[in-house]
Amino acid sequence: MSNQLEVKRLDSPLARSPRRPTGAREDSQKREAAKEGSSRPTPATDDKRRLASVPADAEKVEARAAAFADMPEPPPLDEPLELVSTRLPTSLRRSLSELTTALRSRDGQRVSQKSLPEQEVIALLVWLAGSVDDPETITRLGAALDAFRARRYAAAARALSLS
Repeated sequence: MSNQLEVKRLDSPLARSPRRPTGAREDSQKREAAKEGSSRPTPATDDKRRLASVPADAEKVEARAAAFADMPEPPPLDEPLELVSTRLPTSLRRSLSELTTALRSRDGQRVSQKSLPEQEVIALLVWLAGSVDDPETITRLGAALDAFRARRYAAAARALSLS
């Protein structure tokens, strides 16, 4: 038995035609056609760009900073990471993705996925929840959990009663 593949028909996938050289003009036309057919949205450009380091309103920036002054310190950058695997309702998963996209494109600047992954947004949300040592945090999160569950269960009960 031979180790070589033999092409017996010209329409065989193994019968490759030599690649013909394309001109620069054809290549640019193909790229333009690909851009036009792309469904990926492009970021809107703002004519009034400003430096990211220059705040639009210093008072608003100070007010935001004061709002987070009582928060616990975020974890250090060199802290080891742990894998968290979970299942979320589809709508909340979409909200996470939309929140992340909105945060990436704030101030009219697009940020890559590597510089702001969804995992960091999840960590931010956990950090915003507050400290477990603060009884008000536990009370607030407990009330939110009770309301979340009550609304989900009520919606499920309504759906069952309608069917």
